[in-house]
Order: sequence, then C-alpha cells, then structure tokens
Amino acid sequence: MQKEQLDRTDLRLLERLQIDARASNAELSEIASLSSPQCYRRVKRMEDAGIIERYVALLDPVSMGFGVTAFVSVTLGRGRRQDLQKFKEIVVTIPEILECHVVTGEADYLLKVVATDLQAFSRFLLERLMEHFEVVSTKSEVSLEQIKLTTALPLPVA
Repeated sequence: MQKEQLDRTDLRLLERLQIDARASNAELSEIASLSSPQCYRRVKRMEDAGIIERYVALLDPVSMGFGVTAFVSVTLGRGRRQDLQKFKEIVVTIPEILECHVVTGEADYLLKVVATDLQAFSRFLLERLMEHFEVVSTKSEVSLEQIKLTTALPLPVA
C-alpha cells in the first residue's frame, strides 16, 4: 500500500492515531464517519501494509531519570564492510542510543543518546561506544532545552 492509495478517510484515521494511539475504534469511527467494522478493517489494512508500524507510549526522559540528551556525530575508520555491519549490530543493542542515522557530510553516523547525567554520558562515550569500534572522531552536542518533539508526520488532511 502506497501513500497514493490512502484516501482522505485513511488520512483522518492516521492523523488521529498519531495524536492518540489509544483512541478507541468507536472514537475513530466517529472521526472518520464510518461504522466500527469498516473503521477496524481500514486500520487493520494499514497495519498489515506497514503504514502503521507500531503503537508506543512516549515517556518523559527527565521524569525517568535521563537528564542529558545529546546528539553524537561518529566517524569510523575506513575499514571493511563487515566493520560497518558490526557497528550497526552493536548500536541497536545499546539502550542509551535512541536513534542512529547514516548521514552525509563529515561524519558517518548521527546518534541521539540519553544519559542520567554528564558523567554517565562520558562513560557511555568512552566505555560503551568507543570500545567496540575504530572511532576516528566524535562530536557531541548536548541539548540544553527541547523546543519541539513530535512523532507525528505532517499528513495532507483536509
């Protein structure tokens, strides 16, 4: 299923689910002006097609004890292809890394990392990240204030 196959009703359902993944089928049916069975089938179709990947609860990092959010640019040594695969395999196992992107520019990867404090962040860099790889350089930027956070994609809903 592609974006072109989504109609206005599908987009309304997706918009609501992005705001509140716990919206009941009754609420969704009302928003979309559909019967409950029709609404359920549409949502299920989008889940099966992978448009809806998963439902999650978003936690407040500070409330959970993570006072530091940092963005880390990582440049690896120009090694073999299996070294890059090893990096990917290990990064997905490190819970402090919330996101990892292959990027253009000077660095190879951009990581979004959380830590309880600056000392824990330092230990993460030295003991968790650099111990596994031939890291040529890192550049860290610590977030001082989060101005916007959204997981909702901008949908063309009329």
